[in-house]
Amino acid sequence: MDGESLTYQLLRLVHAMDRATDEQVRDVMGELGITHALADALWQLDPDAAGPTMREMAAALRCDPSTVTFLADRLEHLSYVTRAPAPHDRRTKVLALTDAGRAARRRLVEAATTRTPIARLSREEQVALHGLLTKAMTA
Repeated sequence: MDGESLTYQLLRLVHAMDRATDEQVRDVMGELGITHALADALWQLDPDAAGPTMREMAAALRCDPSTVTFLADRLEHLSYVTRAPAPHDRRTKVLALTDAGRAARRRLVEAATTRTPIARLSREEQVALHGLLTKAMTA
């Protein structure tokens, strides 16, 4: 097997794992009233970090800032986030999780991390995979 075909197979597995994880958490997304795009936005909001600006969120989600405005509108409507002026520039808005948003994010993360195919690997296998993926992403 040549390197290119192995790389292709690995990429197919990564995409399949992502789809399998999405399928396994679809019920939780439904209960939370969110779509895949909203789940991704919620996932990006670290409850222990300063809230990102709308532009930073667009970069994290690899989308246009207008898309983040739409996502933020929906998350705000669900009472999962608030938007406030950034401390360093009042023209810039930052997103912050509400208590309901923290709870929703916690449910989503718990479901995703326990239902992903990776959860079936042993601790040692997960550590090895983590090392390999970290190496690939920093190389």
